[in-house]
Amino acid sequence: MSSLWQSPISRRRVLGTAGAFAGLAALSACSDGSGSKPGARKLQLPEQATPSPVPGQRVGSRPGVPVAFTNYPTPYQTVFEPPGRGGPVTTYQISYSPPPPSTNRWAAELNKRLNVTLEPTLVSPADLAQKTATLIAGGDMPDIFYLNVATGQAPAAAQSVLQGAFTDLTDFLSGDAINDYPNLALFPSYAWENSAVQGHFYGVPRPTPLLQSGTPAMRLDWMRKLGLKAPATADELFQLLSAFANDDPDGNGKKDTWALSSLQIYWQNTPILNMFGVPNNWRLDGGGKLVKDVETDEFEAATEFTVKLWKAGAFHPNSAASTYEQQSALWGSGKIGVWGAALAGSYVRPVPPIAGVTNWTTDLGPLIPPGRDGGTASLYQSSGIFGMYAIPSSVGKNPDRVRELLRILNYVGAPFGSTENTFMTYGVEGWNYTIENGKPTRSDDAARKAELAAQYFCQPTETVLYLPGPPSMSLTAQQQAEKLIPHTIPDPTVNLVSQTQVSKGPSLQQKLNDDFVGIVTGRKPVSALKELRSQWAGQGGDQIRREYEQSLTKTR
Repeated sequence: MSSLWQSPISRRRVLGTAGAFAGLAALSACSDGSGSKPGARKLQLPEQATPSPVPGQRVGSRPGVPVAFTNYPTPYQTVFEPPGRGGPVTTYQISYSPPPPSTNRWAAELNKRLNVTLEPTLVSPADLAQKTATLIAGGDMPDIFYLNVATGQAPAAAQSVLQGAFTDLTDFLSGDAINDYPNLALFPSYAWENSAVQGHFYGVPRPTPLLQSGTPAMRLDWMRKLGLKAPATADELFQLLSAFANDDPDGNGKKDTWALSSLQIYWQNTPILNMFGVPNNWRLDGGGKLVKDVETDEFEAATEFTVKLWKAGAFHPNSAASTYEQQSALWGSGKIGVWGAALAGSYVRPVPPIAGVTNWTTDLGPLIPPGRDGGTASLYQSSGIFGMYAIPSSVGKNPDRVRELLRILNYVGAPFGSTENTFMTYGVEGWNYTIENGKPTRSDDAARKAELAAQYFCQPTETVLYLPGPPSMSLTAQQQAEKLIPHTIPDPTVNLVSQTQVSKGPSLQQKLNDDFVGIVTGRKPVSALKELRSQWAGQGGDQIRREYEQSLTKTR
């Protein structure tokens, strides 16, 4: 097992988190290690605890609404005894950071607080699929194992779960059993529900917001400068996005700005799909029949609208093939007016400098898509998770070891603002960060930043609203979420069974995206959607539909 201090990392960014574990659930009909099938069982969610009152905290009035903070809490303790029993604990973790230094003050302190010696294997998102498959195939898996099928590892990760590679944690976590792990009991119910597989829990999820997708950031300063207002119809959205590209919103006298920088179907274009009422992946009709998004009239109308925007110059010329890093650079340099990741990513950390933005609280805001002819669009719910932390079945043969590992996950899963979460997020006070104006401020030293490379566990940090700017900003964002949550629609196939989706779904979706780009950029006419749909159905789409529908009948 490679050590924390030597793990090679290359920084990449994973795109797309919605439905991250649908493929895992899709294999819940597979056999476990003993040859039996776990089968469907009535899901008993962990009893969700109510957050303790904390100054500056406001709990949302609706399920799924993030907790808001008007100030950073005075850290408070939630774990009063070291969770570990001494000895080594191996982990497999995703990391977005540079390699940690060989001398690591934060890691040494983490070992002390946990009363274990962590031996992490860190992997970049780009290498996650191959590394996961290799470790599973070898059978010598770390004690705590990060699983996420969003990055293409579905066959290795998903099949292994139902073939018995990982411990069924249901009896440890469901119902009032979760009370042994009070921090995990604070996790939102949707995270537990969407990480379950046919009524079984195989890991502790990493919770994310339900509104994470579909709410990109927009340059409000550009909108005001052009004398426009938040769009209330499709025509007004077209006018706004066209003006961002053609009417010199940055005032430099040049035609060097655009509205959007990506033509991926489910990236910055999600608000357009929302506006036209395109289903969230699938639509379930009253008769139990499923219809894929691309098969609908609404998708065709959204495609025609996107073609119109392309012809109007609203998209950056490289939108068909630009990478995440290239798009991020365009946003940071003040060249695009709408950015699919910035708003959600700013919940718990300051927004990086953006050229031309002088006041984050007034110059930026969410692009809330209107209904096509007015009203509020239906927004897509995300899966509410980004992977989960599982325990191999070989380790699970010892219940006491399972409880120890769950206690460790309970420590790192402590709520926002707690002593434990502050330590996991920011490190050692006076070394990795300092307190300035009542808020943790990270050190600028690159080595000290890199010390926290192994910090990405099951923290619920992303599910809170703690925004830069005046205290009212977090409450304003929360009030907005309370209004929008009722307008969100889930993907009806989350936690349904389709082995064909696991084996063929990613390639089918990639082909749909490529063909969509070809239509928008004019290489194919909009009428090519008919052929696109037919090919998708014949190459596996219809089989996926049948398998999902069969699973629906079993779960009713």
